[in-house]
Amino acid sequence: MFIYNPVSGLLSRYNIPSLVNKYIDHKKFDVSILMSEYAGHTKVIAKEAADKGFDIVVAIGGDGSVNEVVNGIIGTKTQLAVIAMGSGNGFANHLEIPARDVKEAINIINFGKSVPIDVGKTNTPHGYFVSVGGFGFEALAAQRFKEQPLRGFFSYFVAILRQFFWYHNIVKVRVHVDNKVMDRDVFIFSVFNSNQYGYNIGFTNNSSMKDGVLEMIMVKKFKLYRLPWIMFILLMRKPHWSSDVEYFKGFSIKVEKIDGLVAQLDGDPFVWNHDLEMQVEPQAIDVIVKRRLEKF
Repeated sequence: MFIYNPVSGLLSRYNIPSLVNKYIDHKKFDVSILMSEYAGHTKVIAKEAADKGFDIVVAIGGDGSVNEVVNGIIGTKTQLAVIAMGSGNGFANHLEIPARDVKEAINIINFGKSVPIDVGKTNTPHGYFVSVGGFGFEALAAQRFKEQPLRGFFSYFVAILRQFFWYHNIVKVRVHVDNKVMDRDVFIFSVFNSNQYGYNIGFTNNSSMKDGVLEMIMVKKFKLYRLPWIMFILLMRKPHWSSDVEYFKGFSIKVEKIDGLVAQLDGDPFVWNHDLEMQVEPQAIDVIVKRRLEKF
């Protein structure tokens, strides 16, 4: 089952059904292709496909489309595959699935292998995430990006700049990471399962989808003059270079209730008024990747 989101990335420029039928191995697969019609519809279609016994559901779109498919098929034997046609494509980048290359992505489905990966489980209605979740500056920037009419890296960069100049609040939180409890004033709070948000932008090189833990980056309250250094070390994926940044690995993360908290899961922002809980679900779903891919 191929599911595509017509408003994702540059999909409007592609005739997806034609390309799928051109490149898929029809001797190996019986194919169905459906278009999502509203926010959340991809999840519904994916769940129905899993219930009907489809072996593979293919998310055609960005990280949001991948997230919806995962939330639809989690807990079943149905496997995930991806044709990355979104803006950032963080999940696909981590797994070395080429962005906006329909032929190569379908070749991975034709000739690749299935591997189990970890996912993050939350206590929110949004359910699971596969790449990154969090709150603070990154979530508010994601909210601005979602409100902008244009997609792409330039639009994302503009959203980040706009949010920086408007966002001056530090969030006071109590954080539980496994058995450790911390009170912090937080600017950025990111929990990674993959190694990036998208556009190959991430804060650590160590994130793995098969290590059974989540990684957490907290940027604490800092003096404004230190911002260039903090951004440099984060983009260089060297969080340990600054005392303003804390790095943890853990199985379970809880942030005590903050009213009106803007959080994000796989780039999709939402408001949450309860404790925010995240925990790793090891090897929770199977994904089709390149046959030669070993490190992920």
